[in-house]
Amino acid sequence: MDLDALQHVNNARYLNFLEEARIAYSQEILEIFSNIKELNVLVARIEIDFMKPILFGEKVLVKTKVSRVGNKSFEFDSVVCTEKNKKTAVVARAIQTLVAFDVTKGTTISIPQELKDKIARFEE
Repeated sequence: MDLDALQHVNNARYLNFLEEARIAYSQEILEIFSNIKELNVLVARIEIDFMKPILFGEKVLVKTKVSRVGNKSFEFDSVVCTEKNKKTAVVARAIQTLVAFDVTKGTTISIPQELKDKIARFEE
């Protein structure tokens, strides 16, 4: 794990935790993004509020949900937590905006209705 001078997990590492959670949500819940030729997305914005440091030896958990779906973009709300000795603590909160993108045309695209429906069913 990347530690800073204070022996805390480096804040840049949080982006990796969030990315792993987005990929897991997409593959396991939405059953997409297992193939690069499927719907692609670009990260347009990530906002993170750091609340507590992650210390060496703490297990990291990321809880993620889709909070908003627009025509071409959607948002993940995430909570980064640590777990040690069966105690869980919130260490950061994040909002991530992703945009659907067609790599062959180099343009944004609309999110398919089927995907919007799948997100709505899961998030209800």
